[in-house]
Amino acid sequence: MIDSEVFFSFPAALIGGAVFFVLLFFVLLFRLKHILLMHSENRRQETRMLDKTLQKTNKQLNELRSAVVGLGQKITEQEDTILHLNERVKDLEQQVQDTDSRLYSRASKLVQLGADVEELIEECELPKAEAELMLSLKKKISGEEKVPPLSKSHAREQQKARSAKKNA
Repeated sequence: MIDSEVFFSFPAALIGGAVFFVLLFFVLLFRLKHILLMHSENRRQETRMLDKTLQKTNKQLNELRSAVVGLGQKITEQEDTILHLNERVKDLEQQVQDTDSRLYSRASKLVQLGADVEELIEECELPKAEAELMLSLKKKISGEEKVPPLSKSHAREQQKARSAKKNA
């Protein structure tokens, strides 16, 4: 009988051990499932946060793109304005040159006709110094007025040359 007790107790111990391992396996399996669910939930939360960050970044990128396009348009407008202003400045400079040219041409004609300083000032709106200069140039060109020497040494050389001519 001892043998039968040992025989029946052995399978009972074996069955008890198997049940223990099966229960241990299910506990570990449940624990592993719980850990995987927690990791999965953490991953979902991280994914949601990353999606929100991505959406926010995309919105900022779109705003920056719009701003860049707007700045590009403003720059183009400013370039057009600058080109227009440059053309206008050139036109105005040409008009001033033409006006000045006409004034000096008229003043030159008046000088040739014998106008005096006051007439040049009134008719051509020249400053007094310029009117006097024009009359002086006309007199020097026509030989009515002598041209002063450039330097004192030059004047001495001319005087020596005149003295030499007189002595010869």
